Amino acid sequence: MAETLDLAMVRAAAERIREYVLRTPTLQCAIQDTQLFLKAESLQPTGAFKLRGAFSLMTTLEPGTGVVAHSSGNHAQAVARAAAVLGLPAVVVMPSDAPPRKRAATEADGAEVVVVGPDSDEREQVAHELARDRGWFEVPPFDHPLIAAGQGTAALELLEDAPEFDHFYAPISGGGLMAGCAVVMRELAPGCELVGVEPEAGDDTRRSLAAGERVKVPPPETIADGLRVRTPGAIPWPVLRDHVARIEVVTDDELLSAMAWALTELRLVLEPSGAASLAVARREGRGRCGVLLSGGNADPHLLARAVERGAA
Repeated sequence: MAETLDLAMVRAAAERIREYVLRTPTLQCAIQDTQLFLKAESLQPTGAFKLRGAFSLMTTLEPGTGVVAHSSGNHAQAVARAAAVLGLPAVVVMPSDAPPRKRAATEADGAEVVVVGPDSDEREQVAHELARDRGWFEVPPFDHPLIAAGQGTAALELLEDAPEFDHFYAPISGGGLMAGCAVVMRELAPGCELVGVEPEAGDDTRRSLAAGERVKVPPPETIADGLRVRTPGAIPWPVLRDHVARIEVVTDDELLSAMAWALTELRLVLEPSGAASLAVARREGRGRCGVLLSGGNADPHLLARAVERGAA
């Protein structure tokens, strides 16, 4: 890939996507000696930050270009919505265990959905084959510099709202979100510690950083469907390796507790993946902490469990 993921690329993405995405609010709250600045990407029109990356890449395509994507849900919805807005045909490969409301939302925006098994490797392979057979452009969920640049615009906005942080927390799946945010933070907030968050059952980035190379883990069993990628993406990996200070992991129980806290204290609906960074910031945060709340497309059954926990 010829493009270099840097601050200039993120700023260019911000200009391209300005008319298509919401500038989400930065919510503030204090927990003892910790000041949290929460970037509520759950309030995007499709319920997650993925809309930023989809528009960042797809606004550079020729009119009428067909697109192919693979996703458990949030990237699927983002690509479907961007394709509908830009007038592009789209097909999305989704796993059989994708949350039904995410699949329904993807189809509602006009995308063709192809269902495969639950393994992320399988849906990626099927997407490759579809793109090849149809001659369409593949829009990956994280492994493209323009995707990561689009995701990094969230950090750009956060720093405009609150320019100084001691720590920045963001979830890591394939790494596009954190990589995009990292190139912003390293230039505009160089003293800020970057902390990635993964589910305990899917700690591929933590293992990769320890090994000094990308490591693949077995298919993760976690309620965080957006964090089930098995290895860091090739494009985000060098940025993650060089700039993320550490990776913290969370259990499913901690994710539910963070969802419950967001409901009761912030009046905000988060899905498990979207609550991951909040869970760690609540657990260990000190000083001024930027926290990326990545999505709010919660499965109704999981949301009900969070409501029960919040009421206990």
